[in-house]
Amino acid sequence: MITTRPTNRPLTPDDVTPTWLTAALHSSGVLPVDTTVTSLRHETLGGGTGVFGVLARLVVQYSKPTSAPIHMVLKLPTAAPENKAVALALGIYVREINFFRYLSEQTPTTSVRCLYSDMDTNVGEFVLILEEITHLDVGDQLGGANVAQLELTLREIAKWHAAWWMHPDLDTYAWLPTNDSPVQMAVVPDIMRAALPVIESQWVGRLGQDAVSLGRDTADNFEEILRRTGACAKTLCHGDLRLENIFFNADATDIMFIDFQMILKATPAQDVQYLFNSSVEPEIWHSDGMRLLHLYHDELIALGVTDYPWSSFWSEFRLQCLWGMVAPASTVGGFDMGDEKGKQLAERWMMRGWLLPTAVQARQEL
Repeated sequence: MITTRPTNRPLTPDDVTPTWLTAALHSSGVLPVDTTVTSLRHETLGGGTGVFGVLARLVVQYSKPTSAPIHMVLKLPTAAPENKAVALALGIYVREINFFRYLSEQTPTTSVRCLYSDMDTNVGEFVLILEEITHLDVGDQLGGANVAQLELTLREIAKWHAAWWMHPDLDTYAWLPTNDSPVQMAVVPDIMRAALPVIESQWVGRLGQDAVSLGRDTADNFEEILRRTGACAKTLCHGDLRLENIFFNADATDIMFIDFQMILKATPAQDVQYLFNSSVEPEIWHSDGMRLLHLYHDELIALGVTDYPWSSFWSEFRLQCLWGMVAPASTVGGFDMGDEKGKQLAERWMMRGWLLPTAVQARQEL
């Protein structure tokens, strides 16, 4: 029976055949060696195309009864050349696969189960097969998070941050960046600056001149912002903590995280800011924002982090609000966002992420 991993890597969902998937699942120990995949079908998942990856659902039948899952999620590199170039430069495919290989078992939050992974960084290929989450529903980033979802997410990410707080292992992973890593310094400021002409010509009427001017000032100072946020790196961060990467049950008492392409060593304020920046409507920020920030900080302290006063967290949160302007800027100023939903999501992200720095008076951090 086949017990070694297949030598070829699928480039599209259509390249995943029963024979290939059998070999992959045998090699990872998910499928018993006396069982094979007899048939499978591919289905579009989440629009099929993310900023940095291609997604498909695999529905599988086996030659005999097995505990192996019948619903899987296939993840491949994006086919958009500009997006893929950025992804490879920032090492995000390596980060996600290495999260499952080295970090997931030490991270005390529930994350999706990895069934198979393989990559070749020299040619920019990777394949990731995950068990599909069927008992929870993905958050609605377009509509925005409700307060119950935010409370649960902040409590769970506090567990993650506390577990990795000042952990010596984080410095042993050369593939795990900080905001001021050389590749980040070389790539990220240019993403921000490249988006400014589009924003200055098309978004002043929606955001207001103050927000757009702050964006220009932020772009002009982005290397310094990266250096300052990198200097306060204290823990492992998810890096892409937004509702499309979080699953909940109906009453927000159960949660699961997905998508670990952007993990990094950073201040915990980076994850918290990113959640608000991407997924929280301004009215919820104004009604509950500060209470939720204190909830997170109190939880972190209760979990044993004793060297992180509120004043440090609040200062870092405001600084991260400036850093966080780059993500929505990239979605409207450069990256291919795929389908119509992706474009609508980019618009909502701009309206949240570029108004939040003004709301928290982040300009004084420049």
